[in-house]
Amino acid sequence: MNNFLVKILLSCIGIGYGVFVSAQNNINGKIIDEQNQGVDAAVVMLVSLPENILIEATLTDSNGLFSFPLRKGKFLLYVRMLGYKEIKRNITIAEVKNIPDIQLEPDEIDLKDVVITARKSHPMTSSYNGKIQIHVSQSFLADIGNALDVLKHSPGISVNSKGDVSLATLGGTAIYINGRKLMLQGDGLSSYLRSLPSSKISRIETSPTPDASFEADGAGGIINIILKPSELSSFSLRTSHGVSYWENLKQNSDIAFSYGTNKWQLGFNYNHSIGHYAMNYGYEKRQNGNKSFSETADTDKRNTYSSGIDFSWQPNDESKIFFNSSVSLLTGPGETQTTTYIYKGTSVLDGILKARNNYIEQKNIRYNNSANYLYQPSKEQSFSLSADWTHFDGMARCEQPNDYFSAINTQLRSDLYYSQPNKDINIYALLADYQYNPNERNKLLVGSKASLIKSDNTFLFKKNGTLDPQRSNIFYYNEKNIEGYTQYTHNWGKFELSCGLRLEYTYIYNKLNAHTHQEIEDNHRNHLRLFPNLTILYTINEKNRIALLYSRRQDKPRYEELNPFEYLLDEQSYWKGNPFLKPQISNKIILSYTWETLSLNLLYNKLDDYFTSLTDVFEKNKTIMTTKNIGTQHQVGLETTFSKHLTSWWDFSTNMGLYYFVNKLNYEIYRQEYKRPSCILSASNNIHLPCGINFELSGRYYSKRQGGSYEINKSTGGIDFGFNKSWHKGDMRLALLMTDALHSERWDNYGTKDALKLSSWGYGESRKIILRFSYRFGKQKSNKVEKNIEELNRL
Repeated sequence: MNNFLVKILLSCIGIGYGVFVSAQNNINGKIIDEQNQGVDAAVVMLVSLPENILIEATLTDSNGLFSFPLRKGKFLLYVRMLGYKEIKRNITIAEVKNIPDIQLEPDEIDLKDVVITARKSHPMTSSYNGKIQIHVSQSFLADIGNALDVLKHSPGISVNSKGDVSLATLGGTAIYINGRKLMLQGDGLSSYLRSLPSSKISRIETSPTPDASFEADGAGGIINIILKPSELSSFSLRTSHGVSYWENLKQNSDIAFSYGTNKWQLGFNYNHSIGHYAMNYGYEKRQNGNKSFSETADTDKRNTYSSGIDFSWQPNDESKIFFNSSVSLLTGPGETQTTTYIYKGTSVLDGILKARNNYIEQKNIRYNNSANYLYQPSKEQSFSLSADWTHFDGMARCEQPNDYFSAINTQLRSDLYYSQPNKDINIYALLADYQYNPNERNKLLVGSKASLIKSDNTFLFKKNGTLDPQRSNIFYYNEKNIEGYTQYTHNWGKFELSCGLRLEYTYIYNKLNAHTHQEIEDNHRNHLRLFPNLTILYTINEKNRIALLYSRRQDKPRYEELNPFEYLLDEQSYWKGNPFLKPQISNKIILSYTWETLSLNLLYNKLDDYFTSLTDVFEKNKTIMTTKNIGTQHQVGLETTFSKHLTSWWDFSTNMGLYYFVNKLNYEIYRQEYKRPSCILSASNNIHLPCGINFELSGRYYSKRQGGSYEINKSTGGIDFGFNKSWHKGDMRLALLMTDALHSERWDNYGTKDALKLSSWGYGESRKIILRFSYRFGKQKSNKVEKNIEELNRL
């Protein structure tokens, strides 16, 4: 019992529920090699006796740790790792939740006088039933910087220039931390991901068809970021520090420590990332026979800081309580410099516009407080209750001098614009979940959620020092959600059926006021929707499985996209929200086949009422950007994931996807159909060099592909490589790596619509050299564990 609560410490910010539930109510253990070091990526399975039914399976993390939900009774514990002999142990679990360390024995083959010993495999990815796991902690991704950087360089995941994260399938993607959804959107979400150090991430799980216990948001699927649990010690300390450089010097550090007893646990963490980030982008536009060309140099000078405190308490064996509080801050100035050349026709220069955005102040603050309670009266039943409050406060003050010049560079006039957007968002959520496992073949999940979102947004705009009432506004947004779900799983030997249903009722109210608080427009909307899912799994044999999966999911518009106000971006372009946006709904079917480490997924996805940002003609020489529901998207795809221990010193993994998109645009008077094939390819190599040095080489490629409407995205990709070495049983680690070595990651696209022909380009400071040092320290507790372990026959 001494280690009972220590397992739940989070070395993370703001999210504790997922790890709390799993660590507080788990069977925990550690797999070690012949040198007493933790073995990562070992397969651990739990089989019920005497039924001989596989009830749990998992992989060890980079420290060799594994955990299963607590079950009482007699079981067969089965451990398998390439290069080591199989371990099979019969265990009896009563109240003890910590299993003694299990040491693997190398599998040696004696060929006359030559002894060949295999080394353990370090694949970056693995796949099962359409889901992909990216093992961050055992790859160069752990040293890359922050969570947003990890997602940018992960196979099968893309991040655009605005920080929007998506999978290869149609629709948006919901982001989870330890099984709990991040309720933030846009800048708030990007700010949080930038404040989460990559060194705290254990792995990333992507699922295009999650079950009903996950919320319905995320038409393309979900990304679940699993953070590292705390060490099994009464006192533990983990810290890492890194620097990176190419155009700008950056520095990041994080530290986490914890202390606890057999009844309570206290933890604290802090991290920061300091430095500038450069981007360059532009466009060429031809409208009604006239051309304009624009290019921008953008320097983001904001820094991130975050800290959190966790406390857990176990008053008795049936109850566990957890509290968490965290704050993250993204703050600092920024600057963009834009030059736009305006032509009569396509060759005669008519004028030049030089614009600058001087962000005097930018600040995004996120506060999160949560309380969680878990009650488990027996091994068959558990109940959890969670209350959560998140507050986001964002503001900026920007001076925008615009200077106008003639074709011969004579200044004609000058204007000074000033804008000050402010966001104040509060998110309240209450969740309740009940789990009932009457036997090893049946599992029932039931839950409910109630949430309230309140967003107050003000926008102040001045021209030459005078308030412009036509450009200033106040926008209120309120959203109320009531949700309930059930998920049932039944096992018939080789067959397994899992079906679920999530019900959601949503009420939305938004109101637009002038800066004088005079009401301009308000809108009310409510809906009731059902989101079913189904999984049918057949295990052919130990190496072969086939599954059929279906899910219905949605994407809701962002709050700011519903604001009907018209914003001036520059003299040539505007942005306007759309209060009548409807959620886009996806229906997805996947046929999945798995053979050892090879996984194949054949999928079909349909996205109805899909929305995207459109650039349309406005007046004679201007454009306006608006988000609209514009039609239906169809996608057919074939995805494959494969990993292989090629030699004793070389591990290889790859992901590939072949897709065919059909965009059927049907809005207003516009009817058009766009079709295009595309492919995604990524590969990772982990090579063991002499002196305990690991070399990693990773690359990804995205072919030319259809965008959200009429635009076509050009091909892009990148190559990363790095070296790392560990000392003192993995407690010390030094890494040197280079990202986007060829500086080939770009966001270029082009498209034509009626009299508008638009092409754009851009790239960021994705190429950089990173040096990172990590250290962890902890005093291991001694445990007295009553056990019944003996060798059994082969599984």
